[in-house]
Amino acid sequence: MGKKKDTVKVKRKCCHSKPACKTCPIVVLREALRESKAAETEKVRKKKKKKDKTAAIETTEQ
Repeated sequence: MGKKKDTVKVKRKCCHSKPACKTCPIVVLREALRESKAAETEKVRKKKKKKDKTAAIETTEQ
């Protein structure tokens, strides 16, 4: 069984191939930004859910 690579070796500049290859710096940057935005929104969602849960507990105690 071979190892699964998590990283992509990025080229220094785009060759403007159609469709863009996986090592294109533009494609890699777009994917990285998409992943970071998804992680950020997930973090905000979890934080809001926790805040709502604690607020609900506080209101039931009063």
